[in-house]
Formats: sequence, C-alpha cells, structure tokens
Amino acid sequence: MNKNGNESSIYDKEVVCPVCDTSFTVTRVKSRTFKVASRDSDFCTHYEGTNPLLYEVWVCENCGYASLEDSFDKIGFKDAKKIKAEIEPKWTKRSFSGERTIDMALEAFKLALYNLQVRNAPSSERAKICLRIAWLYRFKGDIEEEKRFLGFALNSYCGAYQNERFPLDKLDEYTCMYMIAELNRRLGNFEESLKWFSRLISSPEALKNRMLINTAREQIQILKEQMGKSGT
Repeated sequence: MNKNGNESSIYDKEVVCPVCDTSFTVTRVKSRTFKVASRDSDFCTHYEGTNPLLYEVWVCENCGYASLEDSFDKIGFKDAKKIKAEIEPKWTKRSFSGERTIDMALEAFKLALYNLQVRNAPSSERAKICLRIAWLYRFKGDIEEEKRFLGFALNSYCGAYQNERFPLDKLDEYTCMYMIAELNRRLGNFEESLKWFSRLISSPEALKNRMLINTAREQIQILKEQMGKSGT
C-alpha cells in the first residue's frame, strides 16, 4: 500500500551483485499496474500508470555496478575486475531503490552507460542505453538533450551494424537498419535516412518482417514530406 491507501505499483526485491557479492535492494514495477498508451516510431513506449522504463537499470549501492535488469548477471570475471578497479574506488555509496523520478532514472542510466564504457562493451549495448536516455529526456520535454543522445545512439547502431554479427541479443540486422534510418530522420539527416530506409525495404530477407516493413514505409512517407518542406 502507498501513503494514500492504494495498492503500490512498485515492490522491492533483494538481489546479489555479481561484481562485489553484496546483497542490496532493487525496485521493480508490477506488470498489472501499467498499460501501453502509445508507441513512437523509434519504439519509445508511453504508458498509463507507472513507467517501467524508469526502473530498468539496477545499481549496486555498494560498488556502483549498474546494468539493465535483463543483463545484470551477465558479466564476466574480466569485466567485473574492471568495475572493481575503475568504478568502486570512486563510488559514493547510495541506494537507487524506491520510487524513481525521471531525473533519478537518468542518473541510473548514465551510470549504466559509464559501466559499459569502462568495460569497453560492444556498440549494440551502448546503443540500447543511449536510446533509452534519449527517451527519458523526451518524457522531460528536453529536446536538446534528447537529440544529443539520439545522436549517440545512432553512432552506436552504425558501429554495431558495421562491426558486430547479428543477431545481437534481441536486435536483428533489419531492426538495426530501421533504427539507423529512423534516427537519421529524427535528427534531420534526410538523405542518409532515405538511403537506409530504401536499403531496408528492398531487402528480400527483411520482407519477412511485415510489421517492420510496414512501419518503414510509413516513415518513408513522413520523411518525403519533410524533405519536400525543407527543399531537399
């Protein structure tokens, strides 16, 4: 129950940090307490009720290790050693459990991004975090910071496409192409966006994902309208 006597949408869970072996508390969102209201063309989801995105990053209060919940335990010995050497000595112990504001979520996500940088993680992992940081700024209405992190996400998706082998966790080659096209469109790089969208919809393999192709065709129409207005 919350202070108003209603059922709380969040709950606490004890987990063990795979880096320092310390037990700490994380907060999760009950799935029945939120409902998808809408979804943007870059897959940013808007919810009715508590936004689960705010709680997607877990942060160890003891050593500063931070990661998305679904990959929190997937850290090897060498990477854990880097966290203990580079992050733990500078870390100010503090808890990220309990109700989160967008600003608190931003701090958690930026810690996760810093952890990935220290670990020299693949571009695909950085893209996922940068994109979500951009979404959080979208929720805040901070267009400048949203675009800055969309740019970081775009660079990382391009790096993933060029240097990594698909599928990458839940990211396949054609969804990566779509993200490169759509982020270029959102950032005003219209010619580059059209190039990637065209490459995507002309790919025989991509045609198997009808939903993705239909979305891409819708975005091409929006893109062409934007290009017409801008005279490109």
